[in-house]
Amino acid sequence: MKIKWVINPFERIAGWQALIIGATVMAITAVVGKINHISFDGALDVHLGVTYSFLEVFVMQAVDFLTLFSGMWLAGVIFSRSRIRIIDVAGTVSLARAPMLLLVMICFLPVIPDSMFDIPHLIIFILVTIPLYIWMIALMYHAYSVSCHLKSGRAVISFIGALLVAEVASKVILYLLLTGSFTNLSASGTSGTDSTENAVVVTDSLTIRQKTGKVVHAFERGDFDAVTVYFDAAMKKALPPGGLKMAWLQANLLYGKFEKADLAGLKESSIGKHEIIEVPFTFQKAELNLRLVFNEDGSIGGLFIKPAE
Repeated sequence: MKIKWVINPFERIAGWQALIIGATVMAITAVVGKINHISFDGALDVHLGVTYSFLEVFVMQAVDFLTLFSGMWLAGVIFSRSRIRIIDVAGTVSLARAPMLLLVMICFLPVIPDSMFDIPHLIIFILVTIPLYIWMIALMYHAYSVSCHLKSGRAVISFIGALLVAEVASKVILYLLLTGSFTNLSASGTSGTDSTENAVVVTDSLTIRQKTGKVVHAFERGDFDAVTVYFDAAMKKALPPGGLKMAWLQANLLYGKFEKADLAGLKESSIGKHEIIEVPFTFQKAELNLRLVFNEDGSIGGLFIKPAE
Protein backbone atom coordinates (compact mmCIF):
# COMPACT_ATOMS: atom_id res chain seq x y z
CA MET A 1 0.00 0.00 0.00
CA LYS A 2 2.83 2.37 0.89
CA ILE A 3 4.69 1.51 -2.32
CA LYS A 4 1.57 2.26 -4.35
CA TRP A 5 1.31 5.68 -2.69
CA VAL A 6 4.95 6.41 -3.58
CA ILE A 7 4.46 5.74 -7.30
CA ASN A 8 0.82 6.84 -7.54
CA PRO A 9 -0.18 9.50 -4.99
CA PHE A 10 -2.56 11.13 -7.45
CA GLU A 11 -5.69 9.38 -6.26
CA ARG A 12 -5.24 11.38 -3.04
CA ILE A 13 -3.42 14.49 -4.26
CA ALA A 14 -4.50 16.33 -7.40
CA GLY A 15 -5.78 19.68 -8.64
CA TRP A 16 -4.59 22.89 -7.02
CA GLN A 17 -3.04 21.10 -4.06
CA ALA A 18 -0.78 19.03 -6.31
CA LEU A 19 0.06 22.06 -8.48
CA ILE A 20 1.11 24.20 -5.51
CA ILE A 21 3.28 21.42 -4.07
CA GLY A 22 4.71 20.58 -7.49
CA ALA A 23 5.49 24.22 -8.34
CA THR A 24 7.22 24.68 -4.99
CA VAL A 25 9.32 21.56 -5.52
CA MET A 26 10.29 22.70 -9.04
CA ALA A 27 11.32 26.11 -7.72
CA ILE A 28 13.51 24.53 -5.02
CA THR A 29 14.95 22.17 -7.64
CA ALA A 30 15.87 25.13 -9.83
CA VAL A 31 17.65 26.92 -6.96
CA VAL A 32 19.54 23.84 -5.74
CA GLY A 33 20.41 22.90 -9.31
CA LYS A 34 21.80 26.39 -9.87
CA ILE A 35 24.01 25.97 -6.79
CA ASN A 36 25.15 22.50 -7.91
CA HIS A 37 25.59 23.56 -11.56
CA ILE A 38 22.94 21.07 -12.70
CA SER A 39 20.55 22.05 -15.49
CA PHE A 40 17.30 20.50 -16.74
CA ASP A 41 17.44 21.65 -20.35
CA GLY A 42 14.71 19.36 -21.62
CA ALA A 43 11.60 17.65 -20.31
CA LEU A 44 13.65 14.53 -19.56
CA ASP A 45 17.19 15.96 -19.64
CA VAL A 46 19.73 16.67 -16.93
CA HIS A 47 23.24 18.02 -17.53
CA LEU A 48 26.11 18.46 -15.10
CA GLY A 49 28.71 21.17 -14.70
CA VAL A 50 26.54 23.81 -16.37
CA THR A 51 26.28 27.39 -15.13
CA TYR A 52 23.15 29.39 -15.89
CA SER A 53 21.59 32.45 -14.29
CA PHE A 54 18.70 32.14 -11.84
CA LEU A 55 16.37 33.49 -14.50
CA GLU A 56 17.49 30.82 -16.95
CA VAL A 57 17.12 27.89 -14.53
CA PHE A 58 13.59 28.99 -13.62
CA VAL A 59 12.72 29.31 -17.30
CA MET A 60 14.02 25.77 -17.90
CA GLN A 61 11.75 24.42 -15.18
CA ALA A 62 8.80 26.35 -16.58
CA VAL A 63 9.38 25.15 -20.16
CA ASP A 64 9.88 21.54 -19.03
CA PHE A 65 6.62 21.64 -17.07
CA LEU A 66 4.58 23.43 -19.74
CA THR A 67 5.65 21.09 -22.54
CA LEU A 68 4.94 18.01 -20.41
CA PHE A 69 1.59 19.38 -19.30
CA SER A 70 0.61 20.40 -22.85
CA GLY A 71 1.65 17.03 -24.29
CA MET A 72 -0.23 15.05 -21.62
CA TRP A 73 -3.35 17.21 -21.82
CA LEU A 74 -3.52 17.07 -25.63
CA ALA A 75 -3.00 13.31 -25.60
CA GLY A 76 -5.75 13.00 -23.01
CA VAL A 77 -8.12 15.10 -25.07
CA ILE A 78 -7.43 12.94 -28.12
CA PHE A 79 -7.49 9.49 -26.54
CA SER A 80 -9.75 9.77 -23.49
CA ARG A 81 -13.51 9.43 -23.67
CA SER A 82 -13.98 11.15 -20.31
CA ARG A 83 -14.11 14.79 -19.33
CA ILE A 84 -10.63 16.02 -18.35
CA ARG A 85 -9.96 18.78 -15.86
CA ILE A 86 -6.97 20.89 -16.91
CA ILE A 87 -6.05 21.65 -13.31
CA ASP A 88 -5.81 17.93 -12.52
CA VAL A 89 -3.41 17.33 -15.42
CA ALA A 90 -1.31 20.39 -14.49
CA GLY A 91 -1.17 19.51 -10.82
CA THR A 92 -0.29 15.85 -11.18
CA VAL A 93 2.30 16.48 -13.92
CA SER A 94 4.05 19.16 -11.84
CA LEU A 95 4.19 16.88 -8.79
CA ALA A 96 5.53 14.01 -10.89
CA ARG A 97 8.83 15.90 -11.33
CA ALA A 98 9.53 15.73 -7.58
CA PRO A 99 12.28 13.04 -7.89
CA MET A 100 14.50 15.62 -9.61
CA LEU A 101 14.73 17.52 -6.31
CA LEU A 102 16.14 14.40 -4.69
CA LEU A 103 18.62 14.13 -7.57
CA VAL A 104 20.03 17.64 -7.09
CA MET A 105 20.21 17.10 -3.33
CA ILE A 106 22.17 13.87 -3.79
CA CYS A 107 24.59 15.77 -6.02
CA PHE A 108 25.90 17.59 -2.94
CA LEU A 109 27.63 14.29 -2.27
CA PRO A 110 30.83 13.40 -4.20
CA VAL A 111 28.99 11.55 -6.96
CA ILE A 112 29.39 13.99 -9.86
CA PRO A 113 32.04 12.99 -12.44
CA ASP A 114 34.70 15.59 -13.30
CA SER A 115 34.39 14.64 -16.96
CA MET A 116 33.20 11.85 -19.25
CA PHE A 117 36.52 10.12 -18.55
CA ASP A 118 35.94 9.98 -14.78
CA ILE A 119 34.58 6.44 -15.06
CA PRO A 120 34.18 5.57 -11.33
CA HIS A 121 32.11 8.66 -10.54
CA LEU A 122 30.28 8.33 -13.86
CA ILE A 123 29.15 4.81 -12.94
CA ILE A 124 28.07 5.95 -9.48
CA PHE A 125 26.13 8.86 -10.93
CA ILE A 126 24.36 6.61 -13.46
CA LEU A 127 23.44 4.12 -10.73
CA VAL A 128 21.98 6.96 -8.66
CA THR A 129 20.20 8.63 -11.58
CA ILE A 130 18.49 5.64 -13.21
CA PRO A 131 16.22 4.73 -10.25
CA LEU A 132 15.18 8.37 -9.86
CA TYR A 133 14.34 8.61 -13.57
CA ILE A 134 12.34 5.38 -13.40
CA TRP A 135 10.47 6.77 -10.41
CA MET A 136 9.78 10.07 -12.18
CA ILE A 137 8.50 8.39 -15.35
CA ALA A 138 6.32 6.05 -13.27
CA LEU A 139 4.86 9.10 -11.51
CA MET A 140 4.30 10.82 -14.86
CA TYR A 141 2.51 7.78 -16.23
CA HIS A 142 0.19 7.52 -13.24
CA ALA A 143 -0.37 11.29 -13.31
CA TYR A 144 -1.43 10.98 -16.93
CA SER A 145 -3.49 7.83 -16.42
CA VAL A 146 -5.40 9.16 -13.39
CA SER A 147 -5.98 12.73 -14.56
CA CYS A 148 -6.96 11.71 -18.12
CA HIS A 149 -8.91 8.58 -17.09
CA LEU A 150 -6.94 6.22 -19.33
CA LYS A 151 -5.81 2.65 -18.75
CA SER A 152 -4.00 -0.31 -20.37
CA GLY A 153 -2.56 -0.17 -23.89
CA ARG A 154 -4.28 3.05 -24.89
CA ALA A 155 -2.77 4.80 -21.87
CA VAL A 156 0.75 3.42 -22.40
CA ILE A 157 0.99 4.20 -26.13
CA SER A 158 -0.47 7.70 -25.85
CA PHE A 159 1.72 8.43 -22.82
CA ILE A 160 4.90 7.46 -24.67
CA GLY A 161 3.88 9.63 -27.62
CA ALA A 162 3.11 12.60 -25.35
CA LEU A 163 6.45 12.17 -23.57
CA LEU A 164 8.41 12.15 -26.83
CA VAL A 165 6.57 15.22 -28.12
CA ALA A 166 7.25 17.06 -24.84
CA GLU A 167 10.96 16.19 -24.99
CA VAL A 168 11.39 17.44 -28.56
CA ALA A 169 9.30 20.57 -27.96
CA SER A 170 11.17 21.48 -24.77
CA LYS A 171 14.57 21.08 -26.46
CA VAL A 172 13.55 23.28 -29.39
CA ILE A 173 12.02 25.99 -27.19
CA LEU A 174 14.95 26.07 -24.77
CA TYR A 175 17.46 26.14 -27.62
CA LEU A 176 15.71 29.16 -29.13
CA LEU A 177 15.49 30.90 -25.75
CA LEU A 178 18.99 30.15 -24.47
CA THR A 179 20.75 30.90 -27.76
CA GLY A 180 18.73 33.94 -28.76
CA SER A 181 17.46 37.16 -27.29
CA PHE A 182 16.71 35.59 -23.91
CA THR A 183 20.40 34.93 -23.21
CA ASN A 184 21.33 38.44 -24.22
CA LEU A 185 18.64 39.84 -21.93
CA SER A 186 19.66 37.74 -18.95
CA ALA A 187 23.29 38.83 -19.25
CA SER A 188 22.59 42.50 -19.90
CA GLY A 189 22.85 43.42 -16.25
CA THR A 190 26.44 42.19 -15.83
CA SER A 191 29.21 44.63 -15.26
CA GLY A 192 33.01 44.61 -15.23
CA THR A 193 36.07 46.25 -16.66
CA ASP A 194 35.68 44.25 -19.88
CA SER A 195 31.93 44.60 -20.26
CA THR A 196 30.29 44.23 -23.66
CA GLU A 197 29.37 47.91 -23.75
CA ASN A 198 32.98 49.03 -23.17
CA ALA A 199 34.34 46.47 -25.63
CA VAL A 200 32.16 47.80 -28.44
CA VAL A 201 33.71 51.22 -28.08
CA VAL A 202 37.29 50.01 -28.49
CA THR A 203 36.75 47.20 -31.00
CA ASP A 204 37.95 49.09 -34.07
CA SER A 205 41.05 50.48 -32.34
CA LEU A 206 42.49 47.09 -31.42
CA THR A 207 44.89 44.94 -33.40
CA ILE A 208 43.86 41.36 -34.11
CA ARG A 209 46.38 40.16 -31.50
CA GLN A 210 44.80 42.44 -28.91
CA LYS A 211 41.35 41.19 -29.85
CA THR A 212 42.63 37.63 -29.58
CA GLY A 213 43.88 38.35 -26.07
CA LYS A 214 40.50 39.75 -25.05
CA VAL A 215 38.68 36.76 -26.56
CA VAL A 216 40.94 34.35 -24.68
CA HIS A 217 40.45 36.20 -21.39
CA ALA A 218 36.70 36.22 -22.01
CA PHE A 219 36.78 32.43 -22.41
CA GLU A 220 38.73 32.16 -19.15
CA ARG A 221 36.06 34.22 -17.37
CA GLY A 222 33.14 32.51 -19.09
CA ASP A 223 32.00 35.88 -20.47
CA PHE A 224 30.58 34.79 -23.83
CA ASP A 225 28.96 38.14 -24.55
CA ALA A 226 32.45 39.69 -24.54
CA VAL A 227 33.62 37.09 -27.06
CA THR A 228 30.85 37.78 -29.54
CA VAL A 229 31.52 41.53 -29.55
CA TYR A 230 34.21 40.92 -32.17
CA PHE A 231 32.07 38.69 -34.41
CA ASP A 232 30.88 39.89 -37.81
CA ALA A 233 27.14 39.99 -38.49
CA ALA A 234 26.98 36.45 -39.88
CA MET A 235 28.83 35.00 -36.89
CA LYS A 236 26.65 36.87 -34.39
CA LYS A 237 23.59 35.34 -36.02
CA ALA A 238 25.05 31.84 -36.35
CA LEU A 239 26.75 31.67 -32.94
CA PRO A 240 25.14 33.94 -30.31
CA PRO A 241 26.42 33.92 -26.70
CA GLY A 242 24.08 31.10 -25.67
CA GLY A 243 25.22 28.85 -28.50
CA LEU A 244 28.87 29.61 -27.76
CA LYS A 245 28.26 28.82 -24.10
CA MET A 246 26.78 25.43 -24.97
CA ALA A 247 29.67 24.62 -27.31
CA TRP A 248 32.16 25.54 -24.58
CA LEU A 249 30.38 23.36 -22.03
CA GLN A 250 30.38 20.43 -24.46
CA ALA A 251 34.14 20.85 -24.95
CA ASN A 252 34.64 20.77 -21.18
CA LEU A 253 32.52 17.65 -20.85
CA LEU A 254 34.31 15.90 -23.70
CA TYR A 255 37.91 16.91 -22.95
CA GLY A 256 37.76 17.59 -19.21
CA LYS A 257 37.86 20.96 -17.49
CA PHE A 258 39.60 23.85 -19.22
CA GLU A 259 42.88 24.59 -17.43
CA LYS A 260 44.77 27.35 -19.22
CA ALA A 261 45.44 29.22 -22.45
CA ASP A 262 48.93 29.91 -23.82
CA LEU A 263 48.83 33.32 -25.46
CA ALA A 264 52.62 33.33 -25.70
CA GLY A 265 52.42 30.26 -27.94
CA LEU A 266 49.90 31.66 -30.43
CA LYS A 267 50.52 31.14 -34.12
CA GLU A 268 49.53 33.54 -36.87
CA SER A 269 48.98 32.77 -40.56
CA SER A 270 46.88 33.97 -43.46
CA ILE A 271 44.65 32.53 -46.16
CA GLY A 272 43.77 35.02 -48.87
CA LYS A 273 42.38 38.12 -47.18
CA HIS A 274 41.81 36.32 -43.88
CA GLU A 275 44.22 36.40 -40.93
CA ILE A 276 44.19 33.28 -38.76
CA ILE A 277 45.38 33.07 -35.15
CA GLU A 278 45.59 29.83 -33.17
CA VAL A 279 46.02 29.81 -29.40
CA PRO A 280 46.85 26.58 -27.50
CA PHE A 281 44.15 25.66 -24.96
CA THR A 282 44.92 23.03 -22.34
CA PHE A 283 42.08 20.86 -21.06
CA GLN A 284 42.41 18.05 -18.53
CA LYS A 285 42.28 15.34 -21.20
CA ALA A 286 43.56 17.01 -24.35
CA GLU A 287 45.49 19.83 -25.97
CA LEU A 288 43.29 21.90 -28.28
CA ASN A 289 43.65 25.09 -30.28
CA LEU A 290 41.33 28.06 -30.33
CA ARG A 291 41.31 29.13 -33.98
CA LEU A 292 40.09 32.62 -34.84
CA VAL A 293 39.57 33.70 -38.45
CA PHE A 294 39.72 37.48 -38.87
CA ASN A 295 38.17 39.30 -41.80
CA GLU A 296 39.88 42.13 -43.63
CA ASP A 297 38.05 44.69 -41.46
CA GLY A 298 39.29 43.07 -38.22
CA SER A 299 36.04 41.35 -37.30
CA ILE A 300 35.93 37.63 -36.51
CA GLY A 301 34.37 35.54 -39.26
CA GLY A 302 35.16 32.12 -37.82
CA LEU A 303 35.85 30.49 -34.45
CA PHE A 304 36.85 26.87 -33.93
CA ILE A 305 38.10 24.77 -31.03
CA LYS A 306 39.99 21.91 -32.62
CA PRO A 307 42.59 19.28 -31.61
CA ALA A 308 46.16 20.54 -31.76
CA GLU A 309 48.11 19.29 -34.77
